Amino acid sequence: MTIKPANSAPPRWLHRLVLMALFATPGAAALAALLIALGAADPPRAAQRIWQAADWRWAGGSTLTLTPGEAGWSTAPVSLPVGTRFTLDVRARLLPGSDPGAAWGVWLAATDGSRIVYALSGEGYITTRRCPPGDRLPVLEDCPAPRPEWRWTPYPRANPAGAANRVELHREAPGQVRLRLNRERLGLSAVEAAGSWGLWWRGGRADSAALTWEAAALYAD
Repeated sequence: MTIKPANSAPPRWLHRLVLMALFATPGAAALAALLIALGAADPPRAAQRIWQAADWRWAGGSTLTLTPGEAGWSTAPVSLPVGTRFTLDVRARLLPGSDPGAAWGVWLAATDGSRIVYALSGEGYITTRRCPPGDRLPVLEDCPAPRPEWRWTPYPRANPAGAANRVELHREAPGQVRLRLNRERLGLSAVEAAGSWGLWWRGGRADSAALTWEAAALYAD
């Protein structure tokens, strides 16, 4: 009796399945790349742009030259919408050679009179502070952090001097504002925005610093 050798070739259905997978994978990757390019992976943003900074006179000028320890506050010329979703987008850059201890941030006024400040430094540190009500502009370090972990802490996505940073504040729900830094989702603050907002800045520890405001825009539903 002659014994036929076993057929070692894969079944035809498996061959077809492998071919389908090989052709489908590049197509799926191309589709995913297209969706990302169209913004499918972007964090949510309110629908309509209602304001964009045309000049920076309200912020002290487009570029600030800061002496060590110098601090300032400014109020934007447009108010946040109340009772609806909004996204506030601000971008700025510490110029090369600036003292890395220099810092800047965005503040929102709350209905209780306090100010919530979202700030970052050229050393790659970030913080969120709640400054108490009052007419006197406070020193940021005198304002408590809403959570202990929101004191100055290193964050790898914060860019150093020479590179721009982007701060976005997005009202996700009534009384809740999400911080995003360079498109990365961070903490959700309990704050009922009252309408006014603005910018905060501070010079470095030992040397001068130059801070350039690059863009600011406000979106609302």
